[in-house]
Amino acid sequence: MNRLLLDMNWLLGRFRKIYFMALPENETDYEKSRRYYIAGDSATQTVGQLAGGTFLVSLMLSVGFSDAQAGVLTSVATLAALFQLFTMRRINHLKKRKLFVCLTVLQKLYLALIFFIPLLPAGNGLKRLLLVAGYFFAQICAQIGTPATQDWLATLVPARLRGSYFSRKDAIAVFITVTVMLFSGILMDATAGPKQHVGFLINGGMILFLVLLNFWAFSCMKEPRTARLNAQGKEIHGKLRKKYQEEEDTKGHGILLAEMKEAFRSPDFRIAFIATLLWQTSFYCAAPFNTSYQLTELSLPFTFIMVIGFLGNMLRIAITPFMGKMGDRYGMAFLYKYTLMGILLYYIFFALAVPSNAYPMVIVGTVCSALGWSFAGIGLFGVQLELLDEKKRDLQLSILSSLSGVYGFVVSLVAGELLDFLQKARIPFMGHTLYAQQFTNVLGAFFLTLLILYLKVRVQKRERQLGQS
Repeated sequence: MNRLLLDMNWLLGRFRKIYFMALPENETDYEKSRRYYIAGDSATQTVGQLAGGTFLVSLMLSVGFSDAQAGVLTSVATLAALFQLFTMRRINHLKKRKLFVCLTVLQKLYLALIFFIPLLPAGNGLKRLLLVAGYFFAQICAQIGTPATQDWLATLVPARLRGSYFSRKDAIAVFITVTVMLFSGILMDATAGPKQHVGFLINGGMILFLVLLNFWAFSCMKEPRTARLNAQGKEIHGKLRKKYQEEEDTKGHGILLAEMKEAFRSPDFRIAFIATLLWQTSFYCAAPFNTSYQLTELSLPFTFIMVIGFLGNMLRIAITPFMGKMGDRYGMAFLYKYTLMGILLYYIFFALAVPSNAYPMVIVGTVCSALGWSFAGIGLFGVQLELLDEKKRDLQLSILSSLSGVYGFVVSLVAGELLDFLQKARIPFMGHTLYAQQFTNVLGAFFLTLLILYLKVRVQKRERQLGQS
C-alpha cells in the first residue's frame, strides 16, 4: 500500500511539474520548446488534412452526403469557433494553460474515430449523424484551444524572429503533411470500391497516432506564462494560489459583451477584423467545393490529386523560408498582399477548368495555390499579431476567430445553396454547360481582389505607422 501511495505521489509530482511548473529558464529552453511546437504543429496540420479535404469528402460521400452538403460540412470547423466566445473569459483566467491546450489536442481523437463509422452495422442516416457529431465535437475542442495555443506560441517567439520561424515551421509541417498525404492518396486509390472501408480504417489509424504525437510534443514544451509571484519572485502554487485566484474572480473581469465592445473600440482590431472577414469570404465562397469538383465533375483520381499537390508543395517548401525572411524585412502585410495573388490565380484557373482541360488547369492552379500559401497563412496570422493588443491578445484572438469563423460558415452555407441552385439550373454558355464551381471560384477571386486592395490601402499604412512608433 505504501509503495502504491509513493508511486501515486511521484506521478502527481511529475504531472504538476510537466503541466504547471514548466517555466523556461534560459534561451535553450525557449529553442527546444519552439522545436517541439514544430513537431506538434506538423502533426496537427497532417491530422487536419487527413481528417478534411479529399479524405473527409470521400468519407461523407460514402455515407450519402451530397456535394453541397459535403462542402458545407467541411466548413463546420469555422462554426465551431463560435464556442470561443463562451469560453474565452474562463480560459483567460487560467494562469497556466498548458494542460488545457494539451487536453483539447487529445479531443482530436474523435477525428480518428469518424473514419471507423462506415464499419458500423447501421443505416446511412445514423452514420451521417455520428459523423457530423464526432467531427463537430472535435472541431469545437480544437477551436477553443486555438487562441491559447497561439498566445503560447507568441510568447515563445520574439517579434523579430516571427517571419523566419513561422516560415521554417510551415515548411517542415507542409513537407511532412504532403508526404503523408501522397501515401494516403495512393492508398485510397488502391482501396477504392468494395475495399474503401480498409482505406478509411488505415486513415483513422494514422490520425490516431498523429494526435498522440501532437499531445506528447506539446507536453514537452515550456510555458513562459507565470502565475502570481511571491516576495522572492517565485511562483505561488497550491492552496495559496487558489486563494488569490478566488479573490481575483470576485473582482470580475467584465462580461462578454463588454469585452467585445472594448475590442471593437480599437481601430487596429477593426482593421484586423475586416481583413479577416474579406479572407473568409473569398475562401469559403470557393475552396470548400473544389475538392468535390475534382472528384466528381472533373473525375480526377486520388493519386493524381495527391501527386500534383505534393509537387506543388515541394515548391512551396523551397521558397517558404525565403518568404519568411522577406516578411521580417518588408512587413507582413506587404508580402501577404503579393502572395494572395497566387491564390487569386488558383481560383481563376479552377474557374476555367472543365473535364476536357482538367489536367493542365488543375496542375497550373495547384502550383499557383502552393506559391500563394507559401506565406498566406503566415501573413494573416502575422498581421493579426501586429494589430492586436498584446495585453489582451488571447481574448482578442478568440473574438476575432469566433466571429469571423461563424461568418465564414454562413458564407459557406450561402455558397452551398448557390451551388445547389446552379447545379440544378445547368446554365449554358457559348454552347457549353457551365459548372457551378466555376461560378463559386469567380466569386472567390472577386473577394480576394478586394482583400488585396484593402491590404495595400489600409493595412500597410497602419503597419508603417506602428513601425515608426
